[in-house]
Amino acid sequence: MMKRMTNATNILTRVVVFLILASPYFSFAAQSNDAVEPNVKGKDTIELLTTNNFSGWKVPSTNWSVVDNTILGSTGNKQLSTSEWLYTEQRFKDFEFTCDVKLTGDDRRNTGIYFRVNTFIFKSAHGNKSFEAPSGYEFDLARHNPDKRNFWGALGDWFARKKLRIFADQNLIVNTYTPQEWNRLTIRARDKRIEYWINGIKVMDYIDEDPKASREGNIGFQLHDGTVMQVAYKNIRVRKLKLK
Repeated sequence: MMKRMTNATNILTRVVVFLILASPYFSFAAQSNDAVEPNVKGKDTIELLTTNNFSGWKVPSTNWSVVDNTILGSTGNKQLSTSEWLYTEQRFKDFEFTCDVKLTGDDRRNTGIYFRVNTFIFKSAHGNKSFEAPSGYEFDLARHNPDKRNFWGALGDWFARKKLRIFADQNLIVNTYTPQEWNRLTIRARDKRIEYWINGIKVMDYIDEDPKASREGNIGFQLHDGTVMQVAYKNIRVRKLKLK
């Protein structure tokens, strides 16, 4: 009996030692899997543009249109005095989202994907201008300038929490983003954790501990003021997540 117990103890000890030694591997494997871009297709996926019109969207002006199942936002040949946003009617909390984006225009062109949005009246510190602005997160898509720090892929809450500005790794942006062409953008929002991908490469992984952070709201696209630009969005899909 004693011999059997000793053998069992030795086996258990070996298993424990193996797990301790192997734990870095399992940790790395988990991190690697977490870096994989979500495949926002199939069951439970919501197509946010199912018809060739704005059904399911809140449209702010005639600057927005739908052409060939693609959302177009255009300033025409003049600059806007105030930014504006196109929003989904649905609200989302924890989700995976993807779309293809093409941004063209002058050297100040600028747009963004906003999410968990709750609007409020924002009062500008200059010019005494006030307008309805989003509180919530932005996946920033400003003009790509290889000579300066790029806002492409940056995370922020510009109007409600100006101090929140997390920049993506510049080497990743340079090697993944194609200026003035179609780029696939993916977001995963899980409770406090926000993750971004550009063309399949993970560029942002941020945990927001701020109690003022927005946890639920609309998804929106931006036409920026002070630029002559056009932005196009297609293949727009979202899948709600159920957290345990």
